[in-house]
Amino acid sequence: MITEFKTEIVSSNKVNKVVTIVFLILYVISIFYVFLYDKDSQNIYLKYLALAVYLSGIYFLFGKSFIKPKKIGVLKLSTEKIEFEENGETKNIPLNELENVYLNYMDYGSWTTHSIYGNKNHIIITDKSGNRYNFEILIRNKDSKDELKSVLNSSEYYEKFNLTKAPNSRTNF
Repeated sequence: MITEFKTEIVSSNKVNKVVTIVFLILYVISIFYVFLYDKDSQNIYLKYLALAVYLSGIYFLFGKSFIKPKKIGVLKLSTEKIEFEENGETKNIPLNELENVYLNYMDYGSWTTHSIYGNKNHIIITDKSGNRYNFEILIRNKDSKDELKSVLNSSEYYEKFNLTKAPNSRTNF
């Protein structure tokens, strides 16, 4: 029986740490200015600017999980081969040519986790010729996680599969 797992390869936006720190400082200042500073001595323009920073901060804190990640390909893992298409290029790796599969498991997507579209997990595939493929994949829900688990825990992947669970993951793999 052939078991198969299919998911999207995505590219997430990398956040600049300097911009994040500056925005966090502005966010704290805006909270202080809008809610704690004396209302009678507030400048109307600064108040509206602080309110705009505060509202944009709410969006980045809570609304970012509603942004769909950019799809750049498709990954199919099966008990026969690994097939992926990235940027229009298709590659097949038969399991006899597979060196190892390494999964950095974050979690699957739900309303209570980081993203409703699926949490971004990293999978690294190495073949015997030394080619290494590093993908950021989505695991959409518990059923999708169970499909991936059944493929990677099959006898074909025995001694080729390694797993690392992220410290902030809420579920076991």
